[in-house]
Amino acid sequence: MHSATSLSSPPGIRHSPVLLIRARAGVSLVFLANGLGFANLVPRFPEIVEELGLSKSAFGQAVAAASVGALVAGLAASWLISRLTSAKVAGLGMLVVALALLGAGLARSWLVLAFCLLVVGGTDSIVDVAQNAHGLRVQRRWGASIVTSFHASWSLGAVLGAAMGQAMAGAGVGLGTHMVLTAVVLLVLSAGPLLAGWFLPGHDRDDRTPDQNKELDDAPEMRPATPPRRVRPVTILVLFVVGLLCAASMFPEDVAMNWSSLLLSEQGAGAGHVGLGLVALQGTMIVGRLVGDRIIDAVGQRAVIAWGGALVTLGMSIALLVSSVPGTLLGMAISGAGCAVAVPVTYSAADDVEGLPPGLGLTIVSWLARLAGLLAPPIVGRLADDHGLWVALAYGLLGGLIMVSCWPVLRRRHAGSQRRG
Repeated sequence: MHSATSLSSPPGIRHSPVLLIRARAGVSLVFLANGLGFANLVPRFPEIVEELGLSKSAFGQAVAAASVGALVAGLAASWLISRLTSAKVAGLGMLVVALALLGAGLARSWLVLAFCLLVVGGTDSIVDVAQNAHGLRVQRRWGASIVTSFHASWSLGAVLGAAMGQAMAGAGVGLGTHMVLTAVVLLVLSAGPLLAGWFLPGHDRDDRTPDQNKELDDAPEMRPATPPRRVRPVTILVLFVVGLLCAASMFPEDVAMNWSSLLLSEQGAGAGHVGLGLVALQGTMIVGRLVGDRIIDAVGQRAVIAWGGALVTLGMSIALLVSSVPGTLLGMAISGAGCAVAVPVTYSAADDVEGLPPGLGLTIVSWLARLAGLLAPPIVGRLADDHGLWVALAYGLLGGLIMVSCWPVLRRRHAGSQRRG
């Protein structure tokens, strides 16, 4: 924790340690709620598949609906934040997520399930941008890089959600009752800080310099008179590879979130233990994200992605070769360590791609990663119907191989220059 004298803020903005601590806690709670919500549903996937009589292909298509929603709605995040502020968008968005998850739990047909997951994915993409935007507001005033600690809160929420979900499943609690309780928890965690005024006051533009605000102003007379620069082909190629890296680093998380409960169920795990795959992966991700900033500063972005990819490859290979509950859990834990800070690193790299307006690289890479999230579940589901759920582990292994292969695209930086504050 830094003292008040070591904290820095944008020119002309005053702050107090108490305000910053409350704001950091508020953002952390929203990240926690965001991770906890969907994770509660994961241990109930085998039950949902059985009750609705879904094939793995149909289940994969329902899961892919979340990515469809994200692709469609995600582009509205910036517009909403500019009008409502990131704090309100994050807090209110989680209310919509809570209701949509409740609908998914009560669904009695594939169509209703897919629609609810569509709403979950679309709203979550907006919340994701908003919570990160407000977290970066706090970071700018905090005076040091703290963004990976927010992502650690998300991973903690995912672990707690999976544990809560499998406890409910193991106790025989009905899925509807379970999701009602989940919705109540999400409402308390997300709406509480908003109503209590824990977030930073004012608009998001308050933390930007006059020059930055001038660049972002919507009024034509405030825009630079120079014509837009032409984007070079090499810039497009770099952006595509960074987007591929970002998507690949999410493959292991997709395996844990969407497929691990079904895989563990097939391997003989009881209803109260099928969520342990998600717990294993996100558990090591929590540790990795808590120390992530120090690791990035010490070894650099390239090493983090290269060695992280090697760990993901090792973990998914163990899960594939051992093919048992212990092997799957060990593989998930190792893979979680490998991809812990990969997404923040690729987001940072996207934001630093030369030759692009501020924020455009991050927006494009995020969109590309969500596109991969749309295409992968139906393909994995179809192949799993034909060949078995080991295909999901092969999908995670592919993510590790991509990370190992594509890390050279990241820019070299000297130790200590990774911090963004």
